[in-house]
Amino acid sequence: MKDTTLAELHTLATVVKKGSLTAAADHLGISAGTVSRRLDAMETRLGVRLFNRSTRAVRLTAAGEAYHASIVPALEAIAEADELVRAQTAGPRGEIRVSLPVNYGRVHLAPRLPEFLQRYPDIRLDAHFDDRFVDLVAEGFDLAIRIGQLEDSRLIARRIADDRRLVVASPAYLERSGRPSHPKDLLTHECLHYTNFRGPVVWSFSKGGKQLDIPVSGRFNSNYGLPLTIAAEQGLGLVQTATSLVGEALREGRLVEVLEDWRLPEIGIYAVYPGRKHVPAKVRAFIDFISSSS
Repeated sequence: MKDTTLAELHTLATVVKKGSLTAAADHLGISAGTVSRRLDAMETRLGVRLFNRSTRAVRLTAAGEAYHASIVPALEAIAEADELVRAQTAGPRGEIRVSLPVNYGRVHLAPRLPEFLQRYPDIRLDAHFDDRFVDLVAEGFDLAIRIGQLEDSRLIARRIADDRRLVVASPAYLERSGRPSHPKDLLTHECLHYTNFRGPVVWSFSKGGKQLDIPVSGRFNSNYGLPLTIAAEQGLGLVQTATSLVGEALREGRLVEVLEDWRLPEIGIYAVYPGRKHVPAKVRAFIDFISSSS
């Protein structure tokens, strides 16, 4: 009996990643008919149905899920071996699929991405700007940039920068509600909270070796930082944010820093990627580049 070919395994994994035969065919540069024939051959050879197919999409069966989970490590190992050999004679190459937090990505990374692609002409970049914590393995990402506490122990993390935090509000809000002079004053203020930071709604301050944890509240929370900054500029309340994200608003007087004598904890910014014996050269190149520019 003929053995399953590497092309068939790669086709199956691509169909799972792309979600349809047509999208997989476009990615692989073959016809949808060829994709379908490869899947049919595998199912016939194995004696099981791997996919449930409809006119719009394909979904793995239970047997297909188990088979896919078994072949992915092998395909990754082959890809890493190919990458290691190529890297000895050529620069980094291939597609990088990366997840970037919206605000940090927009301010710090988006302006630098063209330079990265000019430096590495053999790399294709698929950048997704999303504050959601994506599942890198299940969703097919090579790496992600994450801010704050890391929880997934399956991932390798490299700290690329620190984010200094501060509390700001608009002049109009401070005139109307008063300027807090002590962190405890926040208990009576409208505080706008970024919900992607895990844990309770507590802002932590330190001064002279003393730490205060203040439970804050307000009428507007968001998992996306930009609406909170806009709301603060329009006088809705105080927001804890990063200096780098509100530098222009501070210089122009649209926002004012408060509680300057108190320090908030710095938030680490990390590049995270699936744990592997060998980091692909393209991923290493991207991480090195953004680390030097952060």
